[in-house]
Amino acid sequence: MIVGQENRIEKRPIENKTVLNEAYDYPTKVSFTRGMRVELDSAVMLFISGTSSVDENGLSIHIGDIKAQTRRTFTNIKALLESEGADWHDIVRTTCYLADFRNYDDFNEVRNDFYVEEGLDPLPASTCIEARICRPDLMVEIEAIAMIPKDRAR
Repeated sequence: MIVGQENRIEKRPIENKTVLNEAYDYPTKVSFTRGMRVELDSAVMLFISGTSSVDENGLSIHIGDIKAQTRRTFTNIKALLESEGADWHDIVRTTCYLADFRNYDDFNEVRNDFYVEEGLDPLPASTCIEARICRPDLMVEIEAIAMIPKDRAR
């Protein structure tokens, strides 16, 4: 046992391989997990890594279509949440990255529609940033933080 291990907060990876693969399954290994579940006293925090329009084989999909990429990104995050017994109502914060801020209106239209479909109220705290994304064919990436009661079934 490593010294200090007994004082660590319990955590484990989050995954849903039916929708998107793990980064370590890419032809060139990438060192991160899709998300992390962190157990606290009476709550669990779910940290969803930056997620994009990627399929279960790790391939970028909907190339050149910001609306379809945004929708797939939200769907991928939804699937990760569902694997932990959570949903978008549990999201407390998102950070959204756009490769080109000129696509903000289209991105925001899809985001607004998705949030209405999910019945979100209140909306998550959020920041949107223009940034290079890990692949040139991806136009949007979103990371999220959710909180759920510890006793919620998965």
